[in-house]
Amino acid sequence: MAELRRRISQLANLADRYDIRERGREGQLLADVVEVLRELSLDIEEVQANQWELAQYVEEIDSDLLSLEEDIFTPDEDGFDEEDDDPSFSGKTRTDGINYIQLECPVCELESSFNEQLFHQDGIQLTCPHCGNVVFDSDEDYLVLEDDDEDEESPSLKSRR
Repeated sequence: MAELRRRISQLANLADRYDIRERGREGQLLADVVEVLRELSLDIEEVQANQWELAQYVEEIDSDLLSLEEDIFTPDEDGFDEEDDDPSFSGKTRTDGINYIQLECPVCELESSFNEQLFHQDGIQLTCPHCGNVVFDSDEDYLVLEDDDEDEESPSLKSRR
């Protein structure tokens, strides 16, 4: 950026030294171009300063988010990972007295955890946080599954009718 500023400054000095504005329409045009270049270089410097400030702010947010993730997503106190180590794991996880149900989205095939109490409320639609697909609709009273005839899902999760 310093090199660009230096070159524009040289052009402005040459234009002033040769009094280019007094040389007709072409001179006036060239003098205006040099002035626009000078203003553009100042604007670019301001944008660079703003970009640097924004990058610093994003780094702070990223650091804060990492700290928050470490505080929230810690392994169980006993070090036991229910999902991987327990053969009787039934798709429910328990954290701080709250039960969660893990569902796999039929569209993006990613798992998400939902508070079990949401499944007992009326007028609730649960959507996949990854793709936005509706995975549960309390008005319809069923989970939205790709294949409803799978035997692997518990009947209480498929339909409560």
